[in-house]
Amino acid sequence: MTEDAITDEVCELNPWLRLKVRDDDRRATKHARRLRVWSFDEMHAFAAQAGPYEAMIRTLSDCGLRIGELFALQRAHLDDGMLRIRGTVWEGRVIESSREKSHNRDVPIPPGLSIALREMPVRIDSSLLFPSPRGTLWRYSNWHRRVWQPTIERAGIDPRPHEFRHSWVTHLRASGVDPADLADVAGHSVQTATTRYTHPLRRSFEQIRAVVG
Repeated sequence: MTEDAITDEVCELNPWLRLKVRDDDRRATKHARRLRVWSFDEMHAFAAQAGPYEAMIRTLSDCGLRIGELFALQRAHLDDGMLRIRGTVWEGRVIESSREKSHNRDVPIPPGLSIALREMPVRIDSSLLFPSPRGTLWRYSNWHRRVWQPTIERAGIDPRPHEFRHSWVTHLRASGVDPADLADVAGHSVQTATTRYTHPLRRSFEQIRAVVG
């Protein structure tokens, strides 16, 4: 679990990396953490409580980025209604794609987010789209403490950052987005985007009843 988190930029240090535990080892108890699917209205309401960081949070909810990809964005990556993902941040430096994850892709920017991005003040001391207060790359722990946690306290709900990505993929798939396009904008294989990153919305009960008769 921690290994998954560290590769998704959720944590920065893992002393147990590559340590494996057998599924039948009775000494280990693994508690599953249920991923919650948030509506776009809920995610936008949460972002609205982030103050000057609203556009940053909206970029997570509206473009389905990984946290490290968010930190790596440059202002030059905004281009004609598209967000050009070019790398991800890991331990304070930008790294490229891997076999498992594509950090080099284009994601369409929805109109509401486009307006929020255009209204952001421009930092002349940094080319980053979302620089830290010092104009440098964010580290996850600092960002969580300074941006995410205060937003949780003001919003009164407690989403985890990667739940916004899961929610984004889930809603896109439920709306009928082509699986190949979905995988492309999510930066994963079709199989991963349509299994691991999608969750039931429980909207099809009447359709199921109608089919069964």
